[in-house]
Amino acid sequence: MEVDRTLEELKKHNLYRKLKTIERAEGVYVYINGKRFVNFSSNDYLSLAFDKRLAENHKKCLERWGSGSGAARLVTGNFTVHEELEKKLAKMKKTEAALLFTCGYMANLGILSSLLGNGDAIFSDELNHASLIDGCRLSKAKVFIYKHRDVDHLEELLKTNRSEFKTAAIVTDSVFSMDGDIAPLDKLLKLAEDYNTYLIVDDAHATGVIGNSSFDFFDIKPTERTIIMGTLGKAIGTFGAFVASTSRMKEFFVNRARTFIFTTAIPPHIACMTIKNLQEIKSRMNKLQENIELLSKLTGIKSQTAIFPLIVGDSGRTLQLSEKLLEKGFIIPAIRPPTVPEGTARLRITVAAGHTVKDIKNLSDALKTLI
Repeated sequence: MEVDRTLEELKKHNLYRKLKTIERAEGVYVYINGKRFVNFSSNDYLSLAFDKRLAENHKKCLERWGSGSGAARLVTGNFTVHEELEKKLAKMKKTEAALLFTCGYMANLGILSSLLGNGDAIFSDELNHASLIDGCRLSKAKVFIYKHRDVDHLEELLKTNRSEFKTAAIVTDSVFSMDGDIAPLDKLLKLAEDYNTYLIVDDAHATGVIGNSSFDFFDIKPTERTIIMGTLGKAIGTFGAFVASTSRMKEFFVNRARTFIFTTAIPPHIACMTIKNLQEIKSRMNKLQENIELLSKLTGIKSQTAIFPLIVGDSGRTLQLSEKLLEKGFIIPAIRPPTVPEGTARLRITVAAGHTVKDIKNLSDALKTLI
C-alpha cells in the first residue's frame, strides 16, 4: 500500500514522527511516564495556559457560560462575551475591530480565500507558515514568492507584476515560527502603500512576545490596508484566533470567510477566560524578555523573540540530540523537513516567562556538554 511505503520512507530518512503523551503539566514542567521534564518547546510563551492561580477565574467563566457555544456565530452562537473580547483584541492591536476564529489556521485560510481570487496577486515570504501557504493556494490568486525578508526582491516583483492584477496583498509572518526572526514590517507597510496592496500579517508568535502587536515593535500603527491575524492559544494561553482590521473588513469576513461562517463558534467560556488572561500580559512580557536575554547570553544563540533555532543540518543527528536532551530532562523535539528546508533540521528551543534562571542555566550546560 502507498501508506505503508510512505511510512517506511519516512523512517528511512529520519523524518518519521510520533506523539509524546503528557500525563499532566505544571507550568513549564510536564510529566511523561511519571518523570518530570522541563518543557523548552511550548508556545505558551507567557506561561498562562497552566497557571493554577488563574483557575478560580476560569472556573467562574465555565459556570457562567457552560462548555460550548452550540452553533456558528451567524446562527445562535454569538454571545456578548465574544463581542466583548473582540473589542479588547481590537484595542490591543490598535485597529477598529476584530473578529474571532476557531484557530489561526482557519483564520488565515479564511482571510486569503475570501479576500483574493482569480485575477488577483499575492506576494508571499518564502518562509511563511503552512497556513498562509495553504491559504494562498486556496485563494486561486497568482502567488509570487519573495526571498525571506528581502524587501528589495519583493519590490522588484511588485514593480514588474503588480499592475497586471486588480487586487494584491503582501503576506508575511511577523515573527517566523521556525527561525524566530522578525519581518521588516515598517518597510513592508511602505511597499503596501506605494503599490496599493493589502498587508496581511500573521502575528501568532509576536502577540505578547515582542509587544501587544508586532506593529508596536516598529512603533508604527496599522492602516486601512493592514490585516492582522493573532492567536489566543500561544502567549495568551487559551484557544482560538482573531483577525484585527477595519470595521468594514470585519463586516466583509463575517459575510464571506467560509472558515468563519461554517464552523461552530469558540465556546463562550473560552472567550471569558481569554479576557481574564489579557490582564496578565504586560507584567509577564517583562519576565519573558529577561529570560530571552539570559538564554541568548548563555547559549550564544541570538534571538529577539522567544524562539531560538539551533541549526544542526542532518535529520538523524538532530534526532539524536533531541533524545539525549530528553535523557537529561529537557523536551526539545527535532524539527525536520518538510517543516523546515532540506539541510536545516534543528532543535527549536522556546523560552517562556515561567522558566527559572536555574532551568535556563541547566539547559545551557546540557547543550554545551552535548555539542
